[in-house]
Amino acid sequence: MKGFTRLLCHLITDLAGIACIFMCVRMAQGKPVSHPAVWIGGLILFLIWIILRLSRMHLCERYSMRQFEGKWIEDRKTKKGLMYRDKPGCYAILIYRFPHLLPFTAGYSNVYVGQSLEVYHRVHNHLNRKGNGDVYADVRDGRHIEIEIYPCRKDKLNDLEIELIRKYDAEEYYNRTAGGGTKRGRF
Repeated sequence: MKGFTRLLCHLITDLAGIACIFMCVRMAQGKPVSHPAVWIGGLILFLIWIILRLSRMHLCERYSMRQFEGKWIEDRKTKKGLMYRDKPGCYAILIYRFPHLLPFTAGYSNVYVGQSLEVYHRVHNHLNRKGNGDVYADVRDGRHIEIEIYPCRKDKLNDLEIELIRKYDAEEYYNRTAGGGTKRGRF
C-alpha cells in the first residue's frame, strides 16, 4: 500500500505543477486567470511542487537498460565505457510494466536496491543472469528497466543502501532485507 500512496502523492504534486505552469503560460499570453486568489494558490502549489521535486532528487546517474548495456564497452582500445569506470556505490533497478514518459520514478512494478564496491559490474551482472534471479526474469521477459547509480564512498555504502531501500519500499518488492548488512574490513 505504501507504494500506491507514494505514486498517488507523486501524481498529485506533478499535476499541481503542470496546472501551475499552464496558468503561468495563460498569463504570459495575456489571457485572464479567473481570480487573483486562484493565481496565488497556484503559485503556492507550484512552490510546493518545486520543493517536493527537489527533495526527491539525489545525485545519481540514470540509464535505461538499453543505454546502460550500450555504454558498457564503447571502445576497448581507449578503455571507454562503463566497464572501465567502476567505483563503489549503490544502485536501484526499477522495473516497469510499460515504458514511462514522466521524469520521475513512481509507477514501477518492481524494484531491487543493492550496493557494491564495483557498482557498474554488479548492475551488469544482474542484467546478464549473474545476480538477482527476479531481476533477470524481468530482463528476459522484456520489461522496461531503468537503472539509477548512486556513487558514494565505501564507508557510506550501508547507510545509502538503507536509505534507498526505504525510499523505494524495496522490501515490498525484490529486496529481502532492510539492507546495510554488508560487513567490510577497515576502510
